[in-house]
Amino acid sequence: MKMNNYEDFFNDDPWALIKAPCYPSGRRLYLTDERFWVSLNNDGKILFFVQEGNGEGIKSLENLAGVEINIEKYSSDEHRLCCILIDSDDMDMRAKFAVISKDVAHHCSQFQGAILFTKVQERIKSWANFLKPTRKGLSHSEFIGLWGELYCVSKYLLTTHLALDAVRFWVGPEGKKQDITLDSIAIEVKTSSSGDPRTIKISSLEQLERTTDKLYLLHLIVSPSSCKNSITLEMIYQQCLDLISHDLSAEALFLQKISKLYGKASEEQLKEQLSIASIHLYDVCNDFPTITRNDVNQGVSVAQYEIFVSTIREFEVIESIKEIIKNG
Repeated sequence: MKMNNYEDFFNDDPWALIKAPCYPSGRRLYLTDERFWVSLNNDGKILFFVQEGNGEGIKSLENLAGVEINIEKYSSDEHRLCCILIDSDDMDMRAKFAVISKDVAHHCSQFQGAILFTKVQERIKSWANFLKPTRKGLSHSEFIGLWGELYCVSKYLLTTHLALDAVRFWVGPEGKKQDITLDSIAIEVKTSSSGDPRTIKISSLEQLERTTDKLYLLHLIVSPSSCKNSITLEMIYQQCLDLISHDLSAEALFLQKISKLYGKASEEQLKEQLSIASIHLYDVCNDFPTITRNDVNQGVSVAQYEIFVSTIREFEVIESIKEIIKNG
């Protein structure tokens, strides 16, 4: 099934037609897979459940904030994994739970047997900070790094490509080598918070390793600001959601990618005002100063280094960043 048909297979509110407690019965959650269902239990809590054979020996997740997960034997040859929203009266939580339940069904329908229950639980766990944000705070580097990546997603990717393609191109949260990967180009986004940084920090041997036709280093310099043009992390996040609100599959993928870090950001970080001091784009060509895996002994496991900004000015690209990404 194509991802852009995501919205054709789910109701906006999967529980809308359930007016009274009915568990262990329910209604189909996913029109293309009869193993995924939604229901309402006798305590008035909404839930979704997955019914499949060969679930013997699978343990259910514990201590997961916001939901309760149980795996129970349903018949002689079938088990059920039941995920219950604890605070079902909270409408914001219900909306989030709907996103999670649809994503779990869509993502996990490819699996069968015992592995299905394992994958369902892994997927639910990956949404934990979306459902119940911890707000314990990001490190400074995590915070400005996320701010910079989201700025690029909202300003460049989502304004030049279809919503789902744009979110797919943003691979930074997946731990890939570069933050943005299109068909023929890749972009590593670096954000500095000082007024005039002398160096750009490269955190791994893989970060400037070219695997596409062209690799660019996009350097954003930001500073605290209270002017009308300043932007908060919360504002950029909402801008991204506004730009993809018409595409449920893009929205689900975006929320899944960002939930871990955004859910960790403190309330102060969400509202911290920053403005762009300058943006520079560099062509990471053969002569660009880098250290990659091929440059070091195999015995070296991890390495970080810094590049003097003054040494890479000759590699600065004057072409429009938006045009490069649009044609990438």
